[in-house]
Amino acid sequence: MNDVHASIARRAADTPVPHHGRIVQLDGLRAIAVGAVFLQHALKAPLWMGVDLFFVLSGLLITGILLERKARGQSYFSHFYARRVRRILPPYVLLLVVSTLLFGASWLPHWPWFAFFSTNIGLSLGSIGHDSLNVLWSLAVEEQFYIFWPFVVLWCSERALLWIAAALIVAAPVLRAIATPWFDSFWPIYYLTPFRMDLLAAGALLAIVLRRDRRALEPFYPLAIAGALVALAILGWLHLSFPRFRAANTPLSNAALYSISLLLCTSIVVIALRGRGLVQRVLTNPALVYVGTVSYTVYLIHLSVLYALWPLHLNRYLTAVLALAITLAYATASWYGFERRLTRGPARSALPAAARTTA
Repeated sequence: MNDVHASIARRAADTPVPHHGRIVQLDGLRAIAVGAVFLQHALKAPLWMGVDLFFVLSGLLITGILLERKARGQSYFSHFYARRVRRILPPYVLLLVVSTLLFGASWLPHWPWFAFFSTNIGLSLGSIGHDSLNVLWSLAVEEQFYIFWPFVVLWCSERALLWIAAALIVAAPVLRAIATPWFDSFWPIYYLTPFRMDLLAAGALLAIVLRRDRRALEPFYPLAIAGALVALAILGWLHLSFPRFRAANTPLSNAALYSISLLLCTSIVVIALRGRGLVQRVLTNPALVYVGTVSYTVYLIHLSVLYALWPLHLNRYLTAVLALAITLAYATASWYGFERRLTRGPARSALPAAARTTA
């Protein structure tokens, strides 16, 4: 009997525990995602999958919120959209102000794309202003997805949601392949929501499965490790052997490449959710958790900082270090200055748990 109790205790200790309603490991994972994006832009590292990881995390967290509100029978749409506005809009507007001060107001002629969270569409058609604002495309993808997804969650059973999420995961690569001849480059495939919704749907599927059984992913942990390793191996091989594969803009490259990234990012999230041993220690490291806390603003501002430093023609590694320091300082000031109050009030500590951020 004591052995049984000990086994139960170990399993309980190993299960990811929400902190202030959160799973802290995912904050650490968000820090890794924004770090990948930063390295891609600062040092040209082939880590474009960082944004894809953000999409999977967003689908997981947002769908979890929606399912919880639905189950409680409390205010649903007003709570969700009010929370999104408080979290997303103030740093977004501040970025536009900072960009205008640094680089001028070249974005103003394109203001509808920014006002209606459709910069991904604008970028697919051409330039929308200074290149430092191009990071906003991923935010547009998420906000467009969350125009209709809350309605789907509210109106459908969890069983139906599983099928819908699975259908979106299957449909996206098919759409990418079919749509390839319509475009002269791969960028519209990369930017537009219908072609990227498989990542958000994968996160949503994980949220639905976990809500039905919090330990449902346990049997898939070895498979997730294998999936991550296989995906990394394929992506590494493509980068070394076919460095132009991503830009090839063929039905195969557009359908397959982002599906491989989907496998990688979903596997990483499953591994993080297991939250044991070394994985747990790394992802709950206070420094990573804090960067995860401010990762939304880090994502928004980092490219503007890099564009401000590049004309100085410093060593690229020195530029990256300076940009990282300035970016973290800006994000910290923004978090303590107003974001924390807007998202959860001044009484709670910022360091242990992040606001529900997106990028």
